[in-house]
Amino acid sequence: MLMVPLVLIAVMLVVQFGLAYYARQVLAGAAQDGAASGARVDGSPGAGAALADSLIDQGAGALLTSHGASGSSDGERVTVTATGEVVSLIPFLGSISVSATGSSPVEEFDPQGAP
Repeated sequence: MLMVPLVLIAVMLVVQFGLAYYARQVLAGAAQDGAASGARVDGSPGAGAALADSLIDQGAGALLTSHGASGSSDGERVTVTATGEVVSLIPFLGSISVSATGSSPVEEFDPQGAP
């Protein structure tokens, strides 16, 4: 009879870490899309972070208890970092933090024939 609770806890752990993996994938995609958006000619790191935050809301809103995104630029690359706390299915486990970073080179317009 001891096996049933152990198997149930093992299954719940697998599901919990599966949710964390999925959340990490959503954050990675949102961070990369945000960085690409912020690196456009008319973009900004703040706009990229806002897009990433919106994408996280759409892709994993109920899966995360909290999330956020921040953007920065060094003039050559835009970097967006997204973080989140995954919902805990197992009370004694606590929350799992996930994060991802995406970066993209800043686009430049060079007119044809320019030196």
